[in-house]
Amino acid sequence: AATPVAREKSEITIVAFGDSLTAGYGVNLSDSYPAQLENSLRERGYHVSVINSGVSGETTRGNLERASFIRSQNPDIVILGIGGNDALRSLPLENVKSNMVATINILKGGSNPPEIILLKMQAPLNSGFQYKRGFDSIYEEIQAEENVLLVPFITEEIFLDESKKLSDGIHYNKEGYKEVLDKHLLPAVENVLLNLF
Repeated sequence: AATPVAREKSEITIVAFGDSLTAGYGVNLSDSYPAQLENSLRERGYHVSVINSGVSGETTRGNLERASFIRSQNPDIVILGIGGNDALRSLPLENVKSNMVATINILKGGSNPPEIILLKMQAPLNSGFQYKRGFDSIYEEIQAEENVLLVPFITEEIFLDESKKLSDGIHYNKEGYKEVLDKHLLPAVENVLLNLF
C-alpha cells in the first residue's frame, strides 16, 4: 500500500464511496480501484489522496445512511459506485433511485460541494430482463436530473471477459479494475481535476 503523504492545503481529496466493487472485495487493497486511481493520478503529477470508503454488501440504503459522514469530510470529488447489491437482491427500483438521489443531494449540500462522479452499474440477468432494463436506465435518469458526471464501470466488454473477474463472477480482479480505470474512470477524473485548477 502507498505510504500516506502529509496532507497539504493544495492536496485534492477524492472519496471513493460505494460497495464491494469500491472496497476491492477479493483483491489486495493495493489492487482496488481507489488505490490504483491514486497511484495513476500521482504518476501524472496530481497531488491527490483517494480515500477508499467502500463497504462490502452495502445497498443504496446503507450508502444513504453514510452520506452525511462522507460529506462532513469535505472532499473535492466523490466517486459514487452504488446499486449493485440492490440489483442482486432485486430491490424495488423506485427505492433504489430515491436512495441514490437522496445520497447525491446530501453530498451536494452545503458550501463548496464536491464534484460527483456516478459509476454506471448494470444489473445481472438473474433479476429478469424487465428489472435489468429498468435498473440500468436509472443511472442515465439520475445523470440528467441531478447533473452529475456518469462514467461506465460495469461494462459488457470488460465484465463479460472471465479473465477480468474473480471466480465468483460478480467482482473485478486487479486486471478488471485496471482496465475499467484506464478506459473510463481515469480520463473522467483527470478531466474533473483539470477543471478544479
